[in-house]
Formats: sequence, structure tokens, C-alpha cells
Amino acid sequence: MKILKKGILSSFQDQGRIGYQSMGVNIGGVMDSLSFRLLNFILGNNENEAAIEIHFPGPQIEFEESCYFAITGAEFNASLNSSLIRNNKMYGVQPGDIIVFRNKIKGERLYFGVKGGFESLDWLNSKSTNSQLNYPTFSGKIKLKSKVQSTITQTNYGVDFAPDYTEKRIKFVPSFEFDQLTEDSVHHLLNSEFLISKDSNRMGYRLSGEPLHLNQNKELVSASVTKGTIQLLPDGQLIILMADAQVSGGYPKLGFVIENDISKLSQLGSQTKIEFERISYENAVEIMLQTKKTIDLIQKSLKLREKEN
Repeated sequence: MKILKKGILSSFQDQGRIGYQSMGVNIGGVMDSLSFRLLNFILGNNENEAAIEIHFPGPQIEFEESCYFAITGAEFNASLNSSLIRNNKMYGVQPGDIIVFRNKIKGERLYFGVKGGFESLDWLNSKSTNSQLNYPTFSGKIKLKSKVQSTITQTNYGVDFAPDYTEKRIKFVPSFEFDQLTEDSVHHLLNSEFLISKDSNRMGYRLSGEPLHLNQNKELVSASVTKGTIQLLPDGQLIILMADAQVSGGYPKLGFVIENDISKLSQLGSQTKIEFERISYENAVEIMLQTKKTIDLIQKSLKLREKEN
């Protein structure tokens, strides 16, 4: 594949580098794990096969060999040789075919992958681009892992899956310092809107809203943090740590956004207003299990269709 136009912030991503936080290396990986997993299910790939995470304006890509590809996540009005293509559907292409992303319809991050995967550098058991090191890099020439032996058909199969980008309620489980918030601050946190600021990125989403306060301000010892951690900044504003979050921090931790809603949050852009909903740990586990059940059904359905074809 040849990248005719790079777009902005395109990068290789998988589920990230697990097990290296003690050495100061953050996990990284995809922002929207649900869309990423769905992509690999549609393509029949390993669940953690690296994909290209695309922001808008996206790249312009020319295929140099026959392959199958799919896109999931955000909708960027993608077209193949000037013909509109859909999310969550596998397409077959020939050498010389070109895919472009014309305008942003909804969502912030699109995932693009090919059947069999890309040849990309592996660092610490992950192909995810570390944004601070800009490594591994996203180059202008990308090789595919394997060549397609069978005849390519123009379209294959996919699934009907439409993420709800209108739902702005973000569920979280309370953490260590939540009970130290003042009564007014708890009320504001659970009953007010917070604006995603323009300073938000893959490291964290900065929010602006009614300043929150603890009953007693005190210095905290730095402790481990991860994607989804809600931190209270010294000015009373909030930040939600995202995929490229650091491995430790000393700000008060008010809670942890559940995995489903991290994916939802990753598709919300700056100047979007969100609300918080406190749930119990047991409820979070229940939502996780229900999501797993839904994903398993999608995966089984796709495997059955692949056998039929």
C-alpha cells in the first residue's frame, strides 16, 4: 500500500504494551477498543492484529496488491474509486484502487485494517505507535503480511453496528478520593455538564465545568494510573486519562470510566458536553459481561458467514 496523503495523526495501534508500566512505559494502544476488536472480527484476523487509527483529515491510500480491507469506528465519508463505502463491511480491492476520506460525518477516530494484517515494527510486544517517541513510525509505504491467493470479489460481508455518538452520559466507578469531595462538588459532578476542551488528546481529555473541591486539600503520594482514570486538577477542573496516559500521577483520583464508555468517549470531540453517571463495581462488571456476550455473538455470526462463503 502507498500512502499518497498522510492525513493527520495516523498511527499503527493494537491493544498496547501490557506489563511494562513498572519500567515507566505506558500501555498506549487504540482509543476505541470496541471498534478495533470489531474490525479484526470482520476481517477474520487475530483479535489484536494492528490496525491504522485515523483522524480527520484522513490519509489517501493506494492499494498496490489485491487484498480485503474494512473500516470501523468514526464515519469519514470514505470512498473507494469515488464509490461510497460503508463501515463494518469487508471489501475486496485490486492494485491501483484508491480509498479517500472526504469529510467527517460523526466520530473522531476511524480504524482501517486488512485481512491478514500489516507488516509493521514490533516493540515490546506491541505494534502501537508510542506518541511521545513517535515509534514505531507510520511511513508512506506499508507492506501487507500475506498475499491473497483467491479471486477478490468487490464486496464480502459485514455487520450492522451503529455506535451511539449522541449518548453523552459517561459511567464511572468511584475511586479513592471521591468520598473526600465536598457535598456541593459531588452534586456538581453528578448533575452538571462538562465540556471537552480543545487541549484534549490521546493522553487525556481535559474538561471544563464547575470547579470541584475536596473537604481537605493535602499532598498525595504518586500512585499508578491508567486509561479511564478521572483526576482532579489543582484548579478544580477534571481530566480523564486516555490511551497514551502516563503510568503514575499524584492528583486525586475520583473514579474510573468503564471500558465501554472509554470507547464512547474516544469518539467525542472537543467542545462536546458530557455528563457523569456513578455506578457500582458490580454494575460495571455486569455491563462488561453483557458487552462480552454481544461481541461473542457478533464474532460467531461472522465466522458462520465466512464458512458459508
